[in-house]
Amino acid sequence: MHELRFHQETRRWRVYDGRRLLHCGDPIMFELGNLFFPANLELDTEWYVAFGGVKFWLHTKTKYRVLLLN
Repeated sequence: MHELRFHQETRRWRVYDGRRLLHCGDPIMFELGNLFFPANLELDTEWYVAFGGVKFWLHTKTKYRVLLLN
């Protein structure tokens, strides 16, 4: 399990261990409650996570728990 945090200098989301930058379309398992759901990280005017046709906008001061798929 990893922590997804916003990195201000690069304006991108990073998976902490801190080394891996995520890009548009990257697949992740995103935690909602105590369950993980397959999702993709996307960028429009703001970063969001897409669960099929549902969009969840990410807040840059919030940390999220994720599992990496690739």
